[in-house]
Amino acid sequence: MLDYTVRRVLLLIPTLVAGSMVLFFSMRVLPPRDAVDLQLADRMLAADSEEAQVLRKELGVSGSLWRQYLRWSSGFLTGDWGKSLHSHRPIVSELKNRIPVSFELSFIGLFFTWTISFPLGVLSAVFQDRPPDYVLRTGAYALDAIPSFVIAILLITYLAVNFGWAPPPSFSYVWDDPVRHLRIMILPTFVIGLGASGALIRFVRTFLLEVLRQDYILTARSKGLSETTVIRRHMLRNLALPFVTVIGAAIPSLLVSSVIIEILFSLPGMGRYLVGAAGTLDYPVVMTTTMFFGIITLATQLITDLSYAWLDPRVSYGRGR
Repeated sequence: MLDYTVRRVLLLIPTLVAGSMVLFFSMRVLPPRDAVDLQLADRMLAADSEEAQVLRKELGVSGSLWRQYLRWSSGFLTGDWGKSLHSHRPIVSELKNRIPVSFELSFIGLFFTWTISFPLGVLSAVFQDRPPDYVLRTGAYALDAIPSFVIAILLITYLAVNFGWAPPPSFSYVWDDPVRHLRIMILPTFVIGLGASGALIRFVRTFLLEVLRQDYILTARSKGLSETTVIRRHMLRNLALPFVTVIGAAIPSLLVSSVIIEILFSLPGMGRYLVGAAGTLDYPVVMTTTMFFGIITLATQLITDLSYAWLDPRVSYGRGR
């Protein structure tokens, strides 16, 4: 197990290096204009080469691309993430307040996904091909088909028109005003959880239907065990591994979904920060936030794989002879 973990962690290093190189050189080569040209145009200045070169030196984007990449990567590894080319604020201080917002949005959304999809998937499997199953399957397909931002707009409109309620227009952190913060975050986290629950409802239903056809389920029923006991002791225990797999794969998707929700609800998270930086070709901000998302995604996949051995003793990651 330890050998497998070390090998997987070491494999993350070339993956992150290759991804950072592709992103860095793509941002610098593919766009027809660079960040300096955009800033000169924004300030209505003549884009002469001398002034542009001075500004590039001030922003630290002069010299060969390889030197710029090595300078950025060494700073990223040492914690010196630089400053935004647009706002000139330190990236570390910006992310210090934005990371908790994105994490809260994603993980509370994951909680809503689990609490919505798991019981409804079990209910759909238990009532297979009966009215509750048809209703739940239809709802699951609808949740898959409708984008999360459309669900958010519909909910905001419905609550505002029928109940006169809307989220507060400005953001408050939990340490400043917990009650107001709860009013701000409850709707976007619910939207993220609801949007991601459709596929998981169908997954739980499909897997449980496969479990119901196994011989040990028929044996348990033939012994006179109640349906509740069969479901709790035999069906749900076998759902752990595939359910963990889907949940682990859902976390990166929730982070991506949170980008749109942060913009829609004006939340100061990492996704909104990344989108704003991409529009102005703010290289340090885009690189740092994207690498942060990449590390979270790879770490989630690693934790998911390692959890298999903890959930099922039959799973072993030892080297075969």
